[in-house]
Amino acid sequence: MRAAIVLDKSGTILRPCRVIFDLKKSELLFHVNTLKFVIEVGGYLVNVKGSPNAIKRGVIKIGKVVCASSQVPPRVNTEILRQNRVLEALNKVMVEAERHCGSEIGICVALIVDKDGHPTHAVGLGGKLYDDVKETVEMIKDSDDDVFIATGNCREATLKCAKVLGIDKRFVLTDASPREKSDFVKALRRFYGLVVMVGNDVNDILAMREADLSVLVKRDPSDVMERLMSDVDYTVSSLREIPKIISEIKGQVAQSSV
Repeated sequence: MRAAIVLDKSGTILRPCRVIFDLKKSELLFHVNTLKFVIEVGGYLVNVKGSPNAIKRGVIKIGKVVCASSQVPPRVNTEILRQNRVLEALNKVMVEAERHCGSEIGICVALIVDKDGHPTHAVGLGGKLYDDVKETVEMIKDSDDDVFIATGNCREATLKCAKVLGIDKRFVLTDASPREKSDFVKALRRFYGLVVMVGNDVNDILAMREADLSVLVKRDPSDVMERLMSDVDYTVSSLREIPKIISEIKGQVAQSSV
């Protein structure tokens, strides 16, 4: 029985470092949980597509809403997003994320917009891989199982992350909403005997429910909602525990089929 292990990115395999710029107050915020912040301000998180050089030149494309405080996201006016103040904010968080966070896999930038689609905050995301990630991915692949990444983060930096980990870019889903992560897991179940979803926050819960096996990674206990812990099959503190869990599940399946 082959398994597909789907990994969330930010907070699961990437130690995130976030910078948020408040366009109204003209102030920077550091080390903020973006998902919680978006919900608190009643906003919508929209990824900005393009290479860092393109973004610096103002050549940007707006992706879809990947995190929302309500079920009906607004229509984003791309002309508003090309205003000088918005472009300056994007460049500011990109520079600050590169300076403050550093990253072996690049920087993602995004915007938080209000219910009318107007930008209120710019977001820069950097970070480094947790020290258990490369080892765990290698162990899983050595067992002849496949590793996937499903994330709401931007495509450019996520593909760099996949390359560092030796994960085929065809096995990577980016700019994904919680529902799209869930649909991705559902599709994989048609091809694998066991599909495992590994995540760390509320945006992973739909995909976890769709998976054969759900694993919650408690990187930072203060960031984990209590209700998530009762809604998953396993809670771990390190990805290194996952290969053993998968091996045990496969053994149980093999025994039951004898």
